[in-house]
Amino acid sequence: MSPSPVDQQRDDLGRVVVRTAEALEAMPWEELRGIDGATHKVLWQHHDNVIGLIRVEAGGSKPEHTHHGAHHHMLITKGSCVMLGRRVDAGSYVYVPPGVPHAVDEVGPDGVEFFYTYRPLEIGTPDDEPVAVHPV
Repeated sequence: MSPSPVDQQRDDLGRVVVRTAEALEAMPWEELRGIDGATHKVLWQHHDNVIGLIRVEAGGSKPEHTHHGAHHHMLITKGSCVMLGRRVDAGSYVYVPPGVPHAVDEVGPDGVEFFYTYRPLEIGTPDDEPVAVHPV
């Protein structure tokens, strides 16, 4: 059975991206929206769809916020913190549905780092064309 054809009308097909561990290590950490002790690396982005890494230093936090129109997935890769009232450490997975407030609190002594995806909702219009709903 052959694979289904790719919809050539999509504009998010992009290109292949391969980053070795050394290349990821060499990427600079950038300030995350002015939050003290929080930095990030964007690994891939297409419009409002983002995949990246976030790091919060020991004793730091990422204030509570809500993505009203996006799914948020996180895989803890290093360290530990409290998310949604539960302590999570390396290997833990967190999914935050649209509309659920969440924060990064009680960051452990080694800080915390996590891989994340942020994907806005798509809703059908009367023409059945997908439309991204941007977070408020």
